[in-house]
Amino acid sequence: ATRPHSVGVENYITHNGDFEFFNVNGKYYDVEVVQQWLEKVLGTPMPATVDSSAIAGVVDLLRTQGSFALSIRCALCLTLPSSKVESDPVVSYPTMDEYEEIAKTFEKSLNDLLDTNNESSDGKNSLEDISSKEDKRTQLSSMVIESLRKNLELLPAVKVTNAVGESSRRYRGASFALGRLAKFVSSDVEDSDLANFAQATIDAFFDNDLLHSTRLFLQDAKGSFGLMVASSVDAHRQVCFAARGQTLSIGFYPRKGIICYGSEQAAVKAGLNYENPGGNLVHDNSGEADNAVRLDLDDLGGEICLLDWGFAMEAEPSISPPNRNLQVEKLMNNCVSVVLLHQSQTFNSLPLSKRLTLLEHNEFIKPLLDDCADPVLADIRDIPRVCQQIQDDWRDVGLNRMTAWNLANCIRERMKAIVDGKIKCHGGQVDILVTGCEVSLWVAEQFVSDLQKCFPRLFVK
Repeated sequence: ATRPHSVGVENYITHNGDFEFFNVNGKYYDVEVVQQWLEKVLGTPMPATVDSSAIAGVVDLLRTQGSFALSIRCALCLTLPSSKVESDPVVSYPTMDEYEEIAKTFEKSLNDLLDTNNESSDGKNSLEDISSKEDKRTQLSSMVIESLRKNLELLPAVKVTNAVGESSRRYRGASFALGRLAKFVSSDVEDSDLANFAQATIDAFFDNDLLHSTRLFLQDAKGSFGLMVASSVDAHRQVCFAARGQTLSIGFYPRKGIICYGSEQAAVKAGLNYENPGGNLVHDNSGEADNAVRLDLDDLGGEICLLDWGFAMEAEPSISPPNRNLQVEKLMNNCVSVVLLHQSQTFNSLPLSKRLTLLEHNEFIKPLLDDCADPVLADIRDIPRVCQQIQDDWRDVGLNRMTAWNLANCIRERMKAIVDGKIKCHGGQVDILVTGCEVSLWVAEQFVSDLQKCFPRLFVK
């Protein structure tokens, strides 16, 4: 639809990690200040004191594609030179009704531009033409600026006298909403405030879809994030995941039509134990392309993953212009488009097929254990069996023995190089570096302690 209409918008996130700071105009603000500021900006009380609620609030600010009212709010709060985060703003922000009133100027200008002929084609301009062409956006911005400047300079006001005889000028209706805007944006021709505001609003209107909103959040947020972002506007066709400083994995089950996600790799194995009530979508178990696979996002450099399963007859993913250069891959029997965006410029991106871990028909991947009434008792009973498996594994020539043999060779070569003087010892020297995350980090710490006792002359970190 190219004409304005009202719909309810609800954004939903899941988050594992810590949201610590958010950047506006080059300054980082503590999450506690951001939480208080969001109450004033969004006009709603803080639902909970957890940092994940603050992420949801920032997503509410950023996910604005298709709504001029939300785009105006985003532009005022985040993009102006005067934009800043304050727990108690000196100037109160407009209400949503006032944002919608201001948005009518943008909507009228857009409709006027849609009604004009497109010089490069036989028909009139379309939303896609205006969205994807810089000159069309500039033309729309000029129309909005002209209309806003005229209205801001001719603001009528009504003189009001209170009970003690003090008089003030108050704006009414649409004029009142524009008066609120005038507190943030100057209409002087010499200033660039109005032009910057109009352009930022138009860009947010066309660009801030689910993927770009997630990208903007991670760009300005500090902390650790294993994140899922969804919106009622897009829920019929897409969902977005992100990882930075916190692991996040996605499991794809083509036969069952299931996609799982979680911060623990083992969590996405849940689909292996699940039986579809109506049976599998694909009944042939011999096709390799139908095997379940796992994608681990790059949590070191930061990575965003968009999944889009299309809508109606539209199979191509819905992506706004800033991210249309990204590679589109296909999974789930070519039914789901996968778009990956790396934050790190140095990330050596492999083809998606090279990054997938096979979950089915993989001897190293075991299904999750069945639920039981007393998991602690079950774990205690499992100790003898697990110890026996460890002993048997070391007796056989398997991955553990191969890994130990390679580690021993590396340590031997390192010590020989030190003895021969090929490696000079210094204060910042690290001979063996062991890494881990959460549970595996604890195991790594114990392994480092044991290794240091075995080789006291080596620097093990």
